[in-house]
Amino acid sequence: MECVATNPGEGMRVGVVRSFTRVIFMVLGLAACQSLPDRAQVGSSYKQKDVSDTDLAGQMAPLVKPHAGKSGAYPLSSGLDALVARLALVNSAQKTLDLQYYIWHSDKAGRMLAWSLLEAADRGVRVRLLLDDMGSPLGDESLLLMDGHPNIEIRLFNPLSDREWRIWSMMTEFGRVNRRMHNKSLTADNTVSIVGGRNIGNEYFEANSDVVFADLDLAVIGPVVEQVSDGFDLYWNHETSYPVSLLSSHQFTEAEMIQARQDGALYIEAAKQSEYAGRLLSADLVKTLGVQEWFWGEASVLYDHPSKALADEPADDLLLSTQLSQVFGDLSQELLLVSPYFVPGKDGVQFLQGLVDKGIQVTIVTNSLAATDVGAVHSGYAKYRKDLLKSGVVIYEMRPDPNKKSESAEHDKSAFIGSSAQASLHAKAFFLDRRTTFVGSMNLDPRSLLINTEIGVILHSSEFTDSAHKQILLSAKDKAYKLSLDQEGDIIWTAWQGGAAIQYDSEPMVSAWRRFAVWCIGLFPIESQL
Repeated sequence: MECVATNPGEGMRVGVVRSFTRVIFMVLGLAACQSLPDRAQVGSSYKQKDVSDTDLAGQMAPLVKPHAGKSGAYPLSSGLDALVARLALVNSAQKTLDLQYYIWHSDKAGRMLAWSLLEAADRGVRVRLLLDDMGSPLGDESLLLMDGHPNIEIRLFNPLSDREWRIWSMMTEFGRVNRRMHNKSLTADNTVSIVGGRNIGNEYFEANSDVVFADLDLAVIGPVVEQVSDGFDLYWNHETSYPVSLLSSHQFTEAEMIQARQDGALYIEAAKQSEYAGRLLSADLVKTLGVQEWFWGEASVLYDHPSKALADEPADDLLLSTQLSQVFGDLSQELLLVSPYFVPGKDGVQFLQGLVDKGIQVTIVTNSLAATDVGAVHSGYAKYRKDLLKSGVVIYEMRPDPNKKSESAEHDKSAFIGSSAQASLHAKAFFLDRRTTFVGSMNLDPRSLLINTEIGVILHSSEFTDSAHKQILLSAKDKAYKLSLDQEGDIIWTAWQGGAAIQYDSEPMVSAWRRFAVWCIGLFPIESQL
């Protein structure tokens, strides 16, 4: 039946409806046309077990041998040390390098590490680099240039099907591409691994003067490294991981490859003249790797199964949180949680209240609004603070360095962007009864628990856990606000400066506009995505 308009206004409405309908069908049609390439012919590869003849294995064997069945861990809390350690491992590798990261920036730190991978490949080292397709904005051309090396293969986890119109792919495939690989690990010669919270970028390695992330990695040796490698192999060979060469038809000529290599060499040579590179080059690599300071204990690697990225409601046996809950089940005295993005939800609040009711001391260290780089997550966290404080949970919120330039209204243009604060907590670590430590990539928020994939190392070492616990609490008392409730039940933020207590009755060091914007965000039903 033909629709006939009885007046111009109605005709306009009919036209709009028809146009909107056409757009909807076009979107649905284009979405249906989007698909990932067939990876049936993609080959599998695995860790190289025969590495006993490598220099790294020779260096670590005397350290591991006296500690039968145990693994060694060395904390990398300094950003500079964390990059030096990575460069040292890449430069020392003789057979294999396996890297798995969520974010890899094309900045000074990112390009220096990428150049080291190229040099390792030139030495004959097999390099496997697995990146999340959403979090690594290097671009297909840069990745293809590296992938063109005969000893380097790059794969992308859960890639977008439309490479040119990525935002379109995000919109039309949201249910799938919303699930990201948040894992971070580097393994050299199947002998030494680094696992923790750091991505690859200036802000993670103290190379950015505007923002510095306070983060934590563990360098590990011993049996636990085999588990890191097994987890990498599982992700590398999984159906969600695609060779970058399958995703792009772009071809480079030999001349272009040579020119790109020359351009890279010039960049690295110039970068070596910087003050930051001088600090890297002057660092004592052996001391950084902590050869004489390893903490020993039974250790294991926990990680989400990569199939979590395929499931709308992943089964419990796919989740790292299920494995971790077994560890939490043995708690009896103290729990210290360090998480930059902390959104416990009602169930989490109830769980922590239950621990306090059992006589367990629960302490949380997270970001203040002034220090966080994701205001939306803070909005999800803020609504649970009073209930946690009422139940007896101790909360510290890390603050920006008071001697640095703090956030101003000039930078409060959006609650979705990070502050201009000089320091932001990014470490993810849990300390149980001063004898067990978890360090990894997992935040305590719905996204980490249910949407993204994560990894972490569990270390059973009273010496390490007690030492780390004490240092973190000392740091929190010096560099954080301690939250409490006044007689009316409102939150008070207390900071200590020069031995004196300074109290605030609203979110400190942020403008009223930012506080209001973040409060508004909290009204939206987006908690499941935080």
